[in-house]
Amino acid sequence: MAFLDKLAGSMLRGQGWSRGSPLLKACVAAAALIAAAEPAVSLARRATIDQILDELRAQQHFDLGQGIEAFQNGLERLRQEGAAARHAALATLTKLSADPAAVDLVMRVAQAVAKADGPAGPEVRARVAEIAAALGAAEPVLHDSLESTEARPGRVIVVGNEKGGTGKSTTAIHLAMGLAGRLAGALEESRAGAETAALARVACLDLDSRQATLSRFFANRASAARDRGAPLVVPRYARLEPATAHGAETDGAAERDRLRQALAELADHDVVVIDTPGFASPMAQAAHALADVLVTPINDSFVDIDALADIDVERREVLAPGPYSTFVWQQRDRRVIAGETEFDWIVVRNRIRTLDSRNTREMAGLLEILARRLGFRLQPGFSERVVYRELFFRGLTLLDLSEAELPRGSRASFRHARQEVVDLVDAVTTAAGRSTTGRTE
Repeated sequence: MAFLDKLAGSMLRGQGWSRGSPLLKACVAAAALIAAAEPAVSLARRATIDQILDELRAQQHFDLGQGIEAFQNGLERLRQEGAAARHAALATLTKLSADPAAVDLVMRVAQAVAKADGPAGPEVRARVAEIAAALGAAEPVLHDSLESTEARPGRVIVVGNEKGGTGKSTTAIHLAMGLAGRLAGALEESRAGAETAALARVACLDLDSRQATLSRFFANRASAARDRGAPLVVPRYARLEPATAHGAETDGAAERDRLRQALAELADHDVVVIDTPGFASPMAQAAHALADVLVTPINDSFVDIDALADIDVERREVLAPGPYSTFVWQQRDRRVIAGETEFDWIVVRNRIRTLDSRNTREMAGLLEILARRLGFRLQPGFSERVVYRELFFRGLTLLDLSEAELPRGSRASFRHARQEVVDLVDAVTTAAGRSTTGRTE
């Protein structure tokens, strides 16, 4: 069980549950109270609530649809009736205050929902305090470990897209090595007596436990450095596996805590590049919340653009933002509400066709519309080139090669490919402090 320990499980098995069960009503009320503390329920928080209800149902059978409906009805009452509905929900919790096991379960649910969307804001913490007071329980500590120590790298660059096969790992690898190479050059200039340049340290985190492409590349690179006998920069990197218990994923808060701890351990680095999987894992969602720059690669096709928005392909029209874009909005809005600087969002067009076509022009026009509507910066990415796959197994990037090492006939293509990498690194390094609040509803 992810949210419920053995004590809660044995308690639930001893009860007959129904939609009217006081304990079920209390769990739903606690979830609704916390969800109503913010203007919108994030995808991460809603997914956590659904998972909690599903795990409760697994212990004692009740209609899951009714449980979800009860949560939604409670949320709507809290939004419409305000304080009166909140007092009524808290009164539901007070009835269980004499049952320590029930109090423990409801508080565990409250904490899981509160932490589902990253560090709990002041309104969410206030609701958790009210729930604890109604149950006669001690108020839990919801401070984020990274926030409390203020230990984090100078800059976090997250390469993310909840769609697979868009070139996230290739983008992350070249960003990391491009930054490392550029900063190494700055150090050489400072040694030569040029204007002093601060050397920033670059590290990488691999959150894609299934593919682990980033980790495999750096393992190949470390081997290449030994075999070539030549210096190759290998940034510090770590692969973060999802926390598991008996083969099943644990509560998302545990994974988020592990990510924050990993970033805290890299606090002496000026840049950390994070590669995420092609699905919405709790750790990947937490990475988005901690980003200073979000880089979202997409393939240059109308099929892949649905990662950002629902479009009418025939009419080439944007119908509505997609789930991933909505999630990114929510993360940026939470930062603004908390008084933090919103992250810069860059969408990168990978696999751009080298020959101009009507389809390519229409794709560019539609993405320009989306950039204005969704509030991202549009950046050309990497063309489809076999060289990326060939260099991967050698632990090398385009930045490691010189024209002299290439056949004469391929040098022009190499220059173009290398310029694509340089342009992307330029776009990311100029992102700091730049506001992209251009989205329209």
